[in-house]
Amino acid sequence: MKFDITDVIEKYDGVHIGVLTALGINNKTSVDGLKKLQEDAIQGAERQIGDQPPTKHPHISSWREMYRSFGTKPGDYRPSAEALIRRAIKTGELPTINAAVDIYNLVSVKHIIPMGGFDTDHVQGPIKLRLSEGDEVFTPLGASKQEETYPGEAVYADDSRILTRRWNYRDCDETKITGDTVNLVMFIDASPEISPKKIHGALDDLRLLLKLYCDGSYSTGIASKDNPVIEL
Repeated sequence: MKFDITDVIEKYDGVHIGVLTALGINNKTSVDGLKKLQEDAIQGAERQIGDQPPTKHPHISSWREMYRSFGTKPGDYRPSAEALIRRAIKTGELPTINAAVDIYNLVSVKHIIPMGGFDTDHVQGPIKLRLSEGDEVFTPLGASKQEETYPGEAVYADDSRILTRRWNYRDCDETKITGDTVNLVMFIDASPEISPKKIHGALDDLRLLLKLYCDGSYSTGIASKDNPVIEL
């Protein structure tokens, strides 16, 4: 299976996408030990943001501009990291879903970078980050009503469906990571303002925590203008 960003890189040539592939994980494990790390991540995000609105943080503001560039109003549809951080700061906690998802949410908040992932046993063909032609059917996570994409919208997609709308706003239901997931891929969406060093740090955190809590074997890489296609 391949991951290909050739289509979007023509318009967004400064984008880097961190990629982590996991095989043979146990995603039914307890993540009680993450509690302290989650608290630390939330407090760290609060310190980085300070007294200013979250939208002023350079990682978040850059993603809001990215959303505007493909016709999405970030006030109506917030980039995933912004939405997650706002919720975490307001409630003082992160949602509990399953080990792998809880881990990437923690790392997303810690580094203030949008992240997402798919169960690769339910993915058909290569995964592409591309611009939608419009009117492509999408079933949001946890929803029964279908939506349609609009032309020029940045999406993750495989050969049969849209996996994520608005770059990282909402994943589809069919390829969600569950407790039964054994093989997965995770993506770290870095706008041009986010340094490769930051991506490597986030990848290292993901791999370390996933190995600790879920076992399995891992590989990582970064897709970019110079390396737009990665073997998963």
